[in-house]
Amino acid sequence: MNINSIKYSLVCAMTSVGISVHAAESIDWGEMQPEVVYRYELLAPVAGYYTPQQSGVLKSYCTGDVIGAYKDAAHKEEIFSENSFYSGSGEKVFVYPVTKGETIYFYNPAPVADGNFRFAVDKEAIKLGSVDPSPENSVLSISTSYRLEIAFNIAVKCSRCTLDINGMSVELTPEVVDSYISVNWFSILRQWYREDKIKDGDILTLTLTGIRDVYDSSNRPDFGDGLGKLVLKYTMAGRPAELIREVGTPNSGVYDFLSYYLPGSDKGLVRLIFSEDLDPACHPIAEVHYGDQDNIEAGMYLERVPVTVADKTVTVDLQGVTRFPEEMVPGLPARNSISLVVSNIKSADGQYVLTGSMASPYSFGFGYNLKSVAYSIAADWMPVAGSPLKAGDQMEIWVLNGQQIMFDSVDFSYVKDDVAQTVSVPYSSLKVEKDNEYAEAMLFYLSAPDMECDADSDITVTFGGLKCADGLDHSSDIFVRYKSASAGVDGIDEDAADHVYYDLTGRRVVNPAKGIYIRDGRKVIRH
Repeated sequence: MNINSIKYSLVCAMTSVGISVHAAESIDWGEMQPEVVYRYELLAPVAGYYTPQQSGVLKSYCTGDVIGAYKDAAHKEEIFSENSFYSGSGEKVFVYPVTKGETIYFYNPAPVADGNFRFAVDKEAIKLGSVDPSPENSVLSISTSYRLEIAFNIAVKCSRCTLDINGMSVELTPEVVDSYISVNWFSILRQWYREDKIKDGDILTLTLTGIRDVYDSSNRPDFGDGLGKLVLKYTMAGRPAELIREVGTPNSGVYDFLSYYLPGSDKGLVRLIFSEDLDPACHPIAEVHYGDQDNIEAGMYLERVPVTVADKTVTVDLQGVTRFPEEMVPGLPARNSISLVVSNIKSADGQYVLTGSMASPYSFGFGYNLKSVAYSIAADWMPVAGSPLKAGDQMEIWVLNGQQIMFDSVDFSYVKDDVAQTVSVPYSSLKVEKDNEYAEAMLFYLSAPDMECDADSDITVTFGGLKCADGLDHSSDIFVRYKSASAGVDGIDEDAADHVYYDLTGRRVVNPAKGIYIRDGRKVIRH
């Protein structure tokens, strides 16, 4: 399909969707001249022609819609571009072969964007469009400038590139695409930094030679250093800070991201350790990302989490927040992947730290397997539930998965003179042991505190400030009720000493297999 049929189809489509298309007065450029700028308007047909005085290459430039080239005045036989690209100034550039005396016709029946049109023949002076990073910047940091990008106004070739600094020289291969030249200097500069061959303030010289028009090798620029030569000088920043050790990331062997981390647990801390001191005021950003980018309706979960900087270390705190899939993105089918992104980290000299990734020069990304955790929590008490309890009684509390909980105190609640009272035994006063017979179980020993209870008052014992490693509320799983010793109770309730086995959820077991059970208020293990 040539440009005529394309424009006709586009105008028809615009009309069909209700866009008003008004007839516009045609523009006849007549016989055209190189390097003259011609203006064209929206939907106004334009036409003109040019007869080359010699064979060679013609380049057309459009800032708006494309103006096509044809071999005939009826605009039926289109000339296809040998190459097309964007110039350094953003113009669309098309390259056509032309023959001396054979007229080329320019035409567009209905431009869908207005703009300027021009064309050039023979030699067009090669001009420098942009240089990134610019040598005029104060310093060159490879943390943010992994490569050099240069744009010219026309398509070029380049023969050679050299880097020179402190008596060292290396030749790199420039990558040339149309009017752009790029040089990847990251690897060699990082190596020289690591070998202490570059320091803050050193001058780097980059030299490109053999720059020329891709269609006319005799067309070479002069940027002040000789034909076809470009010399750029940079002042180097100091050695960038590099990540030398990780804690709590997949790279350090931690592949699972738990749905909850207990406050005070090192498992909930991610640490990034760098080679140089960091700027304590750089305010890094740490975010948890979860969801499905292809499921827009469900949405994404984004959480900003606490992060601190000290010396050479960035610490990310994931503690104290539940992150179950159904909570983060309700309605989204559970996914097993979740990510942590840490960004905006700077060293003490003001440079961004080195991420080693051109795609993300300012951030580190870590992908984890999301693991939802839940623990069975159960307690066995001595004295047994329902017994009388008085001050000084020795108590033993066995807790299933006790290594997965934290608490501040053991609280005794009762009634004195019809007023609710609570006495607490702090955690620091407890004797704490692991149960070697059952993994993750813990034993806590204490003496009952002084309590002046009403004769008919129950004494309820709970764990104060209880937190569990699954983030769920297990306060009802660690709970017992005693009688006041002044009530004159001679024994315990029959259902507390019935010699029947119960599982850890309190259900009666008729034929217990191997495992752990509660019998007569005590924890027993059947082998």
